[in-house]
Amino acid sequence: MSEDLIQQHRVIHSREAYGNTSVKNLPYFLPLIDELKPRSIIDFGCGQSTLADELSAASGAPAIRYDPAIPEFSQKPDGKFDLLVNVDVLEHVPEDELEPIIAEMAAFAKNAIIVIDTGPAVLILPDGRNAHVRQHDQDWWAEKLGPHFPYLEPIPLYRGRGIAFKTWRSHESRALPNFIIWMKAMARGYWRRINKPAES
Repeated sequence: MSEDLIQQHRVIHSREAYGNTSVKNLPYFLPLIDELKPRSIIDFGCGQSTLADELSAASGAPAIRYDPAIPEFSQKPDGKFDLLVNVDVLEHVPEDELEPIIAEMAAFAKNAIIVIDTGPAVLILPDGRNAHVRQHDQDWWAEKLGPHFPYLEPIPLYRGRGIAFKTWRSHESRALPNFIIWMKAMARGYWRRINKPAES
């Protein structure tokens, strides 16, 4: 992402808690984590979310945060990871900058969970643009991601607007029926935690 756009997002993050809703997808991610059993995780474009901490607690695997717009997480990590999680990030990237960002993601991990918002954001950038500078459908994003992540399987999300993919094939013996997915999520208390009333 260009330095100008990074600076605009830094200004936004310094003013408000922005980009901290990705944990609402946790019940949908848990069965995928159980299936893949990653030994290391990176939350690429983490924002102010605690998703990495939640994934680490759920999986027992170390998880780190990386986001160039958040000073404390802006240092690019070294090495490769078993799983990359990328939630509500790519819609913020201008089209001419997408290719290197997606290539960088694939270099960190071939196994990825990628979530993309497909509609406009409420937030307006300081330069007047909508914060979601890219608003495209599933086919458009699959075409952009495909050269770097050849296998893309749609997965469900907590909200109706948006799309999500995982980039690995499930082994039939390890795939979980939906009712088991929901029961595992409920047993771990994640539905209750993400839907609890906001503190006043």
